[in-house]
Amino acid sequence: MFEPSRIRGRSLVSNTVSPPLLTHSALPHRAARPDFDIDTLKLLHFYTTTTSLTLYTLPQRQRIWSFVVPQIAFSHQFLLHGLLAIAALQFARLQPALKNNLLAEAASHHQNALALFRSVLLNITAQNCDACFAFSSFLVIYAWASSDGAGDLFFTNTSRLEQDGGTVEWVQLLRGAKELLKTFWNDMEKGPLQTLLKLWDGADEPPAQVSPKDDGRFLDLMRLWDSPHTHLSAEEVEALDEALTLLRQVYGLMPYFETKICAISATFSWPVQVPEAYIEMVKRRQPEALVLLAHYCLLLNTVNNFWWIHGMSRHLLENIHRNLGTDWESWIAWPLQDLVLSEFKRPLVLTEYLVH
Repeated sequence: MFEPSRIRGRSLVSNTVSPPLLTHSALPHRAARPDFDIDTLKLLHFYTTTTSLTLYTLPQRQRIWSFVVPQIAFSHQFLLHGLLAIAALQFARLQPALKNNLLAEAASHHQNALALFRSVLLNITAQNCDACFAFSSFLVIYAWASSDGAGDLFFTNTSRLEQDGGTVEWVQLLRGAKELLKTFWNDMEKGPLQTLLKLWDGADEPPAQVSPKDDGRFLDLMRLWDSPHTHLSAEEVEALDEALTLLRQVYGLMPYFETKICAISATFSWPVQVPEAYIEMVKRRQPEALVLLAHYCLLLNTVNNFWWIHGMSRHLLENIHRNLGTDWESWIAWPLQDLVLSEFKRPLVLTEYLVH
């Protein structure tokens, strides 16, 4: 049995059990009060019945976020706070009259989670690695959902560049989760979150399927840096080549999205796997790196229907376009056209994953 976790000083599970023969009349007289924090229980119920189903695709993975992750969270308060923060953010979209209170509740749980998580990071073990891995996903989801479709994705706005180095925390969080997997892989592949460690369901990886036309478009990007006259270093060219190869591979898995492959996991796998040298180029606003990043929006747009990602592909592409300027516009014509066309085709009301 999991130990009861305490939120705001109150236990989610009462640890006082009355003896079977103790009658109501025998109880000490005191003012009636609830044994539970009702608001917390409402958020926990909303998470398990609603929010958990909107985080990732494929039923088997949704079940893990609905049932397994809350069980883990009962033993790790930082994960429980993170879970409740995400639930409060989505609940705020459904309850406009309570929006301000719920957003404040979300921020409070998020700050509590971060404070607890920082201490856990000093001693990650086989016993808490699953909780840390799940929480890294919650941190990314919170960062995106709390920005309401206008957050910084791979780099910050120019006005904030000097303040934080020009990168965004969620990218490093995802990449940190990769290092966590490397260290505790043997433990996690036998643990409760083992299904989440693969992009696809089943034993064999589906073959990538990229149409000759799309593959030609990707390969055409290499002309930006595959030249004897390039100003880029050998390390930068190698990083761009690897990032492009990875992008083509993930893009080729799109036909299996929603059937064999979790679209969310696949989409996030690219920023996790690209070389650090490529991330550094993005931070420096290298045009070649930004052009490649614009083509990542093709993937990001496939999961636009999720409430916590909605609008992010467009926002990222607009940010890239603004940084590149009109001289580079022809190099990002494909993602620009794709996103415009997808908006015309997209239904006005997206009920499955997007909450208005």
